[in-house]
Amino acid sequence: MIISIETSTSNLSITLLNKESVLNHISIPFKDELSEIIVPTIKMFLKDNLISFSDISFLAVGCGPGSFTGIRAIISTALGITISNIHIKSIGINSLAGLAMSALHEVKILKLKYIISSINSKKDDIFVQLFKINNIKKKSLPIVAISDIDTIKIEKLYNFFVINNLTLKEVLFVGHQFNIAKKVIENLNVSKNSIQHPDSLGVGKLASCIITSKISINKTIFTFDKFKPIYARSAQINLK
Repeated sequence: MIISIETSTSNLSITLLNKESVLNHISIPFKDELSEIIVPTIKMFLKDNLISFSDISFLAVGCGPGSFTGIRAIISTALGITISNIHIKSIGINSLAGLAMSALHEVKILKLKYIISSINSKKDDIFVQLFKINNIKKKSLPIVAISDIDTIKIEKLYNFFVINNLTLKEVLFVGHQFNIAKKVIENLNVSKNSIQHPDSLGVGKLASCIITSKISINKTIFTFDKFKPIYARSAQINLK
């Protein structure tokens, strides 16, 4: 079994998977109390599904970019879980890749080639990354990152298209400020998913794909076998 956890925005989400099947999923909004609720919530989630950590083989975690508080909290918790349960293998995942994975079905229906993932930076810009759809089925990742993580103002989204030689008819935009993105660029394909932020469903499905296809984590640029935070920029220190 695989358990995936995502906290890089303002929701704590947990998903339980068995290979490629989603068994259960919860999402809980939080403010400043994440460090207090994260461990009890995980334990209750396991209890509700009549399992324990001994039944879990893989722990997949969305490692950011996003909320510094959320990322630090989940990394610390995940490390504690794997230290206490040495049989559990670690899979750290770029949250932008997890978000792109959540839009994979939609982009294939629309027959598009690329996904632009967007995460709230908690400032006046957004974290973005470009992914290409990989249609090769045998032992390959369904998405491939073709740009580094960048921070841009949503008003400058057109520049991102120009830099990456993209055309409107081949791209799906998913994530934070999707409604503004559609106003900035007329006729932009915007995801209709109800979830427009990183979630453990996307993280879990990407981890499941890696596991079931026996893909080497070392051959990817957005997954790794250790939990480490992905910070697109340094934390801002309040000196009041």
